Amino acid sequence: MISNIQEHHSEEEIETIRLQNEVRQWKLELDFVAQEIEFYLDIFNSSLIKRTKVNRVDAEYLFNQFQDLREVNHGILKTCQKFLPRLDEMNECDDIQCDHAFINAHIVLRKKIEKHLKEVRNIKYSAFCFLKDGIEKFLD
Repeated sequence: MISNIQEHHSEEEIETIRLQNEVRQWKLELDFVAQEIEFYLDIFNSSLIKRTKVNRVDAEYLFNQFQDLREVNHGILKTCQKFLPRLDEMNECDDIQCDHAFINAHIVLRKKIEKHLKEVRNIKYSAFCFLKDGIEKFLD
């Protein structure tokens, strides 16, 4: 698995390297998202929530949202881990249909990740507002 483009690389090899690098970057981002999700789950499962004057139903809802995110994130990470080594096979393609199959699979994965990350941002924003409001009420 090559990560740096060299002068002797063909266009196909360069495309494969580019796609591999993108998948590696997604894995790094999803690994960090997994840590963030665990952080929020710990907060919503902590005594901090019990001590603040927050709506318990909303807290439970957000906790469940983060649990769902954890499952989805884990599944997408596994997909990335399986897809990355398959990209080496792209260099073996003899026709454009084969190339397109890999590129299309990559695009589908990208769209799935983008949708997931948007959902992560939305839920994190809701959690941030919820926690901020709870802290402000607690300090009053």
